[in-house]
Amino acid sequence: MKDVEIVQRNFIEKKAAEYRSKGYEVEQDCPLEFLPGFVADLVVRKDGETKVVEVKYRASLAESPRISELAQILHDKPGWSFELLLVGEPERLDSPEGARSFAAEEIRQRLAEAEKALGHGLGEAAFLLVWSAFEAVVRELIAAEGVSIERVTQSGYVLDQAVYHGVISRADYDYLADMRKYRNAIAHGFDVNGFSDEKVTELIGVVVRLLDSEPELV
Repeated sequence: MKDVEIVQRNFIEKKAAEYRSKGYEVEQDCPLEFLPGFVADLVVRKDGETKVVEVKYRASLAESPRISELAQILHDKPGWSFELLLVGEPERLDSPEGARSFAAEEIRQRLAEAEKALGHGLGEAAFLLVWSAFEAVVRELIAAEGVSIERVTQSGYVLDQAVYHGVISRADYDYLADMRKYRNAIAHGFDVNGFSDEKVTELIGVVVRLLDSEPELV
């Protein structure tokens, strides 16, 4: 499966969970009887209303000519509506030539440096060190599944890949997605309410657990 397709599939999963949390009945990969051969990404129902949700990345729209046909049919179909959601393709970030992911020994070194920084009262610096170690270990775990992420990408993409390939649990994903918000704010020069040294310690524990989960990385 291509990178963009993984991002698209993960976005569909997120939207399905979001609709379920709002009390909708949700069907994924749902054939539409009134449009033979078309399988909708999501069909959601609540209070007698039905919505068809399609998730596409921009480059794929030209390959989906029936989207316009679907939108027109639903416009004229009582009690039905249509929503088209566009997702971005994985963004490759600018990085120096020859940049490479940390090896296991370097990951553990970053964790040790983070603990040292934490001991000197540099919690935010420690957090960024741990986060860099986290991304590196997750890339290694994904590589162990036969999928390589060699380029430097947005951290959200790394998370999406990790949960898709089963190297982190959904609970870990939710926790790390929340920690990513702190990483984003701190890395871009924002003061963060609610940040504490405990968050650094918790994140270190998660990274160590992930690191130890793959024998080849120990």
